[in-house]
Amino acid sequence: MEHFLEVKNLEVAEAMLRGIPNGIERAVAGTVNKALGKVKTEMKAKVTSEYNIKKMEVEKLLVLQKANFSTLRGTISARSYRTPLSKFIGTHSRKNGIKVRVKKTEGFKNSQGKERLFGKPFVANVETGHEGTQHMGIFQRKTQKGRYPIEQLYTVSISEMLGSETVSEYAVEKGQDYLEQIMAKEVDRILKGYVK
Repeated sequence: MEHFLEVKNLEVAEAMLRGIPNGIERAVAGTVNKALGKVKTEMKAKVTSEYNIKKMEVEKLLVLQKANFSTLRGTISARSYRTPLSKFIGTHSRKNGIKVRVKKTEGFKNSQGKERLFGKPFVANVETGHEGTQHMGIFQRKTQKGRYPIEQLYTVSISEMLGSETVSEYAVEKGQDYLEQIMAKEVDRILKGYVK
């Protein structure tokens, strides 16, 4: 899902910055970049208010592409990896199964696992591929015979969380507000800093 924000009332800013080299480009690029940083913070806060996940998990998958004089637009995107069940806060193992709470509005639920896999899900520490490093995950067996191979269980991705209606609408609304507030300040800053 993509949403676009635009800097409004550019004609007024262009008129004010007409005599300044790259004036409007500096104002728009500065506005977009500052707004991106603020919107990124708002998005992380909104996702973690709805989903039972740490801000750090959202942060590390967000990618910011800043504006410059030649490309007067910026983007926030998320690498679309599925989120391991073990990343959700409070996930715990009990005799009757593993409890996971993905959304804060929902209670803890038993992880049922996948139908194509075998047995009940279980918590295990596995080697990450880096010498001496392990990570904890929720797994299920891929075969009825033996203990291995196993497969880690995942759920909704960070990009799906960001694309949810409540999060994306909130980000667009906040982003448009920030663009309008910051543009006036950027024009003022450039005018005050420009000496002929």
